[in-house]
Amino acid sequence: MAANDKERRSGRDRRDDMIDAEVPSTRKRERRMGDRRDSPRVPLTLLVRSVEEGGSFVEHKGDISVGGVFFSDRHAPTGRQVELRFRIAGYDREIRCQGEIIRVSQGKGQSGAHVRFVDLPTDVELAVARFIDAHLAKKKG
Repeated sequence: MAANDKERRSGRDRRDDMIDAEVPSTRKRERRMGDRRDSPRVPLTLLVRSVEEGGSFVEHKGDISVGGVFFSDRHAPTGRQVELRFRIAGYDREIRCQGEIIRVSQGKGQSGAHVRFVDLPTDVELAVARFIDAHLAKKKG
């Protein structure tokens, strides 16, 4: 079997190796340690409610990234779909959107819900990105 056949079967080729060589070593280390975030996270207070259960929105402390939010609670969330409401500086309206719980983590008597935004409008996604950039710039300055 030729070397190229092995590379094709494993799903890797030289381009993957070249891309890996360009990734800074700290980012490689973060990926190995389970940190696969596409953007930094910024602390945020948000309102959450289960789509399946309905009911009232419950306030949670968490954080936001371009792709979603994280929040913690004493009890693991039920269901996979949540409704989210939050405000960010630089956007004049409350943001209301849907989210999908992609993972629940456990630790220190708390459960953490990792939520991916579902069909976030482009203007809101851009506002979130600007909010994160402004927060990071303020932190550095």
